[in-house]
Amino acid sequence: MPHTHELDRILQNRLCLGCGACAYLGEASGVTMVDHVGVGLRPQGTRDLPITVKDAIVAACPGVALTAPAAALPPPTDPDELLVGPTEAIWEGWASDSRVRRLASSGGAVSALATYAVEKLGMALVLHTGMDPTRPWLNTTTTSTDADGIVAHAGSRYAPSSPVEALRLIEESDRPCVFIGKPCDVAAVAKLRATRPALDRNLGLVLSFFCAGTPNTSATLGLAASLGFDRPDEITRLSYRGDGWPGRFRVTDRAGREASLSYEESWGALAARHRQLRCQLCPDGLGEFSDVTGGDGWHRKQEGSDGVSVILARTDLGRRAVEGAIADGYLTATRSDAHTVVVGQGLVRRRRLVGARIAALRLFGRPTPRFRGFHLARAARQEGLRAQVREFVGMGRRIVSRGYLRPEPRD
Repeated sequence: MPHTHELDRILQNRLCLGCGACAYLGEASGVTMVDHVGVGLRPQGTRDLPITVKDAIVAACPGVALTAPAAALPPPTDPDELLVGPTEAIWEGWASDSRVRRLASSGGAVSALATYAVEKLGMALVLHTGMDPTRPWLNTTTTSTDADGIVAHAGSRYAPSSPVEALRLIEESDRPCVFIGKPCDVAAVAKLRATRPALDRNLGLVLSFFCAGTPNTSATLGLAASLGFDRPDEITRLSYRGDGWPGRFRVTDRAGREASLSYEESWGALAARHRQLRCQLCPDGLGEFSDVTGGDGWHRKQEGSDGVSVILARTDLGRRAVEGAIADGYLTATRSDAHTVVVGQGLVRRRRLVGARIAALRLFGRPTPRFRGFHLARAARQEGLRAQVREFVGMGRRIVSRGYLRPEPRD
């Protein structure tokens, strides 16, 4: 019986996050990322790859195993720091440019930092994600070299994205660059840079954002259809947030017709049953592998402003970048702490529950990712036994009802 490579098992057993590392490492062999509407982005062309390439992809894959950056350190004694992860400093703030603050999703801190890195630190480009101009319900990996380009692609994109696929642009650049991606994307970047000196040298600043999981494309198309846009080829623009905080889900078509839903309505519909399994097992929604991560400061939503970001500097480099952006007027921010992050971000609760979800999958004999250094057992104790049992049972039901016992489908 032929041996099944671990890469094939990752793809068959729903451990793929769609980050694009496969396409980056398998580019010479023709590997590309393809969107499967009811699933997510998945690599195409991996089956017959040379074993050495498959091995390299598995080593870089954030879906199968992650070791936290601070895994060698003692676990924090503060319960909030246990959930937030290690930081050099924490702020609350927003982009000083009022246009950026309004157009972005949560105060524009990440966009402001990227602009600062290009204009003041001399970074060559920003590799990030934006709306596909020809198919607005999809994302595309893109680069920007100035503030206008960065702002044009600002705002959350609650759809599959694979920016790691284009790391070659950074690796071959003549000077350092900025990378912006989901927490799983920056985890893949951290693994890759450890073995690729040119990439490591040119990763001038790695930015991420808070992430509760990626809905698949069918979620977006279904939401657009609920507003009367049932012909995707007629859609000319689709945005999930922005133009105020938290912003609205908006769709525009060729006839100039526009319709929208509130953030609360749209995210509820997008997240329900549409996020891939591996996202539900993620212990890192706050980007521990980045230099800086930004996300909504929901505890200040009642202020009625154009957005407040919680800004986490994960590294000394990240701390210095934020301090420089504040000093040069790109960011307006004041110091904060881990407790405020926990109060303002409900997604930190996932770290408390991941262990129960993994245990349920193992009971059913399903492969699960390997995590080290995220202190999941300690985090679980914060939630209590009753909540853990409830989550374990709930996950068991989802495994059956959502077909997680079967190989991941492709359309």
